[in-house]
Amino acid sequence: MVGNYSLSIFMMTHKHTSYIHGKVGLRGICLALYCASLNPSLNAQQSSGFSSGSSMSQGSQKSVVPMDYQIREGDMVQVSVFDEPELAAGGRVRKDGTIHCPLIGAVRIQGLSQMAAARTIEEAYRKDYLVHPEVNLFISQFSVQRITILGQVQRPGSHELQAEKDLTILQVLGLAGGPTRIANLKKVLVKRVVDGSEKIFKVDVNSMASGNQTMMFYVREDDVITVPESFF
Repeated sequence: MVGNYSLSIFMMTHKHTSYIHGKVGLRGICLALYCASLNPSLNAQQSSGFSSGSSMSQGSQKSVVPMDYQIREGDMVQVSVFDEPELAAGGRVRKDGTIHCPLIGAVRIQGLSQMAAARTIEEAYRKDYLVHPEVNLFISQFSVQRITILGQVQRPGSHELQAEKDLTILQVLGLAGGPTRIANLKKVLVKRVVDGSEKIFKVDVNSMASGNQTMMFYVREDDVITVPESFF
C-alpha cells in the first residue's frame, strides 16, 4: 500500500513538472538561474556551472573576490602595511586608475588583481622607504556595472550587474524578466567593445539552456544584448 501511494505521488509530481516545463519554458529557466546566481550558498551546493562568482560569509559579510578579478575605476579599496599603521590608506579608485598612499603618492592599480596591486604598492615602498614592506589590499566595495538588454525580453533596458560575479548570458536574461514567447534564443546578439573595436557575437542561448557547457557565454560590463524576434 505504501509503495503504491509513493508511486502515485511520483506520477502526479512528474506530470505536474512536465506541465510547468511546457508553460514556463526558457523564460522560467532564465529566472530560476538568475535567482540562483544571487544565492551563493545555493550555488555551492549545485554543480550547474552557470556561475563562478564569489560567496558571502555570514559572519563577516565580506565578498570573496575571484583571483582574476581586475580592479576597476570606482572600486573602494583598503590598503594596510604590516607594522606600519601610519601608512594605512583607502578610498575609491580614481578616473586615472590610481589611489593615493602615504609617502609614495598616487599608485596605479586599475586593471590589476588584488594581489598584483598589493605587490605594486610594495615595490613603490621598497624603492625609497621600506626594506621589506608587507602590503595587504582588499576591495571593500565594488563599483556599479551595467549591461543593456534589448528586444524580446520582459523588461528591456539597462540593468545592474554584480561586479564580483561572473554571469552567463542565460542568467542575465533573468534580469530582464526572461525572454518573451516570440523570442529567438538561437540568434541572440551581443555587441561588445574589445581593445577599442566593436565586435558582435551571435549566441545560441537554447544550447546553453539544454546544458551544453561548451556553449557557455559570459557577459561583460557595457555589453549590449539584443534578443531578436522569431518569425516562425
